[in-house]
Amino acid sequence: MVMLDAATAGCAYMWINNGGALDPERRRILQTCIEDLDRVIPQINDPSGHRYYQRLHRLALLVSRALDTK
Repeated sequence: MVMLDAATAGCAYMWINNGGALDPERRRILQTCIEDLDRVIPQINDPSGHRYYQRLHRLALLVSRALDTK
């Protein structure tokens, strides 16, 4: 979970610092993070952890959708 968090946040950070752009490798990583979050979020029992990873998932989706509009 820590690595999934770091990878997702890293992609969002790069997207912000690159003026809304990601290289193909980071786009692939972001998509993998979204898929992984889709699988693991339903299994998180801790309410605060569940909320945190839902927000992380939303962030990843927003970045991904912003990339799709460019």
